Amino acid sequence: MAAMSLWLRRVLLPLTCALALVSTIAWAQSNTRVTSDQVAAAILASPNASSQLRDYANAIGNLAMFESGGRLDVYNGSCCYGVLQMNTANIASIRPPITTEQFRNLPLQDQVNAWATVMSQALRTTAPAQLAAMTTFDGRPVTPSMVLACVQLGVGNCLTMIRSGRCEGFNDRNGTSICEMADRIDGVTRPPVANPSPSPGPGTGWTLTPQTPNTALQNCLTDGYGNCMSLSSAVEAGFENGSGISMSQLRNTIQMLTVAITFLICASMLLAMWRQYADGRIATADLWMGVRQVSMVASIILIVLTVA
Repeated sequence: MAAMSLWLRRVLLPLTCALALVSTIAWAQSNTRVTSDQVAAAILASPNASSQLRDYANAIGNLAMFESGGRLDVYNGSCCYGVLQMNTANIASIRPPITTEQFRNLPLQDQVNAWATVMSQALRTTAPAQLAAMTTFDGRPVTPSMVLACVQLGVGNCLTMIRSGRCEGFNDRNGTSICEMADRIDGVTRPPVANPSPSPGPGTGWTLTPQTPNTALQNCLTDGYGNCMSLSSAVEAGFENGSGISMSQLRNTIQMLTVAITFLICASMLLAMWRQYADGRIATADLWMGVRQVSMVASIILIVLTVA
């Protein structure tokens, strides 16, 4: 009996632990993975979704499956997080502020609400409106998935595609065009079109509201929403996208480091003078003169940093 009891303990304890681990993993998976229907329902329930965005609810559900496989906590390894792959710049615009790690742990509705705020604004900009006003583009019908792909891959990139008149006018670093992304969202395979040509005239399908009265494409540097930017703003945006921090944050960091280094150098100089004074190697007048000189240099450096 004792041997049987010992055997049961040896077998049942590991088995119980294994079952608990499997249950925990299954529970975690069920709480971090959603379906396209759940995403579509979250769009319809979002107070931040525009009427146009709600019209695309089913396409957005498919988009989520394409972008993340329905995982709420996914990170693509470069820029984007969550079920609909919001980039770091858009996550940084959330108020109150949250980190990217906190965003990955948000429930579906909160992630969708944040994404809907950005997407609703983006859909009102020039490029999506221009594309949505077309019946066809490059020999293929313009669908909600194409407009979503236009915004998801960047409105500035979408403008490049529209200007070229071809789906292949823009490809991301993986070689994916906006049209190909739209096909993948819809789960269809489309044969190549011979001699494609865009249709710039207004279409009979759904229409988005442009951000400005003039929907003509502008020859200027544009931000992620297709708005014109100054050269300095474009440089700052490019620096932030490339480095992950803004130029103002970098400047503040450099200033803080400069202040710290200045403080350490001044403290070291004052300590050295005090030791010389304590050893009787310099007079009191020389000590005070040295203190004034060090203080003056430190003040000048701090004033320059303040003005800069």
